Amino acid sequence: MVIRNGRIAQIVAAGRAPLPKGAKVLDLTGHYVIPGLIDSHVHLGANRQELEKNLQFLFDGGITAVRDLGGDAGLYAQVAPTSNAGTSLLPRLHYSATFAGPSFWGDRRWKGSTGDHRPGEAPWALAITDGTDLTAAVRQAKALGVTGIKVYSDLPPRLIRRITVEAHRQRLPVWSHPAVFPTRPADVVRAGVDVISHSALFVWEGVETLPSGFHVGPFTDFGPVGPYARIAPEAPVISRALEEMRRRGIILDATVSTTGPSTSPEGAAWAVRLTTAASRKGIAIAAGTDRDDARTADGYPTLFEEMEMLVEKVSLTPLEAISAATWNGARALRMETEFGSVEPGKLADLVVLRADPTVDIRNARQIAYVIKEGNLHRPSRAAR
Repeated sequence: MVIRNGRIAQIVAAGRAPLPKGAKVLDLTGHYVIPGLIDSHVHLGANRQELEKNLQFLFDGGITAVRDLGGDAGLYAQVAPTSNAGTSLLPRLHYSATFAGPSFWGDRRWKGSTGDHRPGEAPWALAITDGTDLTAAVRQAKALGVTGIKVYSDLPPRLIRRITVEAHRQRLPVWSHPAVFPTRPADVVRAGVDVISHSALFVWEGVETLPSGFHVGPFTDFGPVGPYARIAPEAPVISRALEEMRRRGIILDATVSTTGPSTSPEGAAWAVRLTTAASRKGIAIAAGTDRDDARTADGYPTLFEEMEMLVEKVSLTPLEAISAATWNGARALRMETEFGSVEPGKLADLVVLRADPTVDIRNARQIAYVIKEGNLHRPSRAAR
């Protein structure tokens, strides 16, 4: 593999072509190269010190890009130029503006993430009504460098459709939960969003009437407590929503590893079955964590647990799990022309492993080097 000016210039069989004159040679005999990992669902921190600390930890674990789904975009706009530079030891930082109904913004998790604005009044944390100027709202979000609009909760189908149309007109993807209370998953799918997060929330497609908002009745970090015991993930009404999702090419950010802590053991098992059904239908799965505890018990980013669960619980092959954490993550960001695969012309964002991850997905933890735009980094865990 020849890397020139930060990009993969050429890939040929060893000995089939002369090395470029003056090339710096790294002998990786016995090693394996995969694209840089992408965590498609993170929440990184509400102050700069915490944000940069979390980014440094993720990069040390082979994660070269992240998609933050609900944070302080004002802060992220300050850090992103450094984070996105090829020489920085930080993942490329992609982040969203969150649009939700006015009744949502009392949510405790938004305290401290809207700068000098009140939640619901910040350009990146905005209450949406029929009277909102969506052209201006999306334009203001873009001015902060966001790379997607997140649709969260307390919105009717007509507003989700309007948000999606305007975001697409301004060339931004739309990222959404499947249940945007009181809107059901099938209506979110029909609105034309690009990525849907949290398999467990598809349970609401099986009910006759959804709760009117996120904080109605007993609720968790996923909203109202889901009726997992009485609705099967394989129910025909849910299957039809998944079929439409597949037809439209919508990506599923499954977050199977976070569902238990965020809902219940029943919700976790339900999410695994739904993700399995989605995968069998041909829906692309992206690997995201949505975890407040950013590391595993043995000190790795929780993305590795997500990949391992996709293999061990959802029955993806190891290669499919790697694709979920690379190629599909890049597609979720609409950055697949720049990174997410190992091929000429792409940015040289790579991870070098000491063991074959297609034999055992846990070998993805065996990181020898992280390469960002051709710049070589030996992580602290490489000595393990």
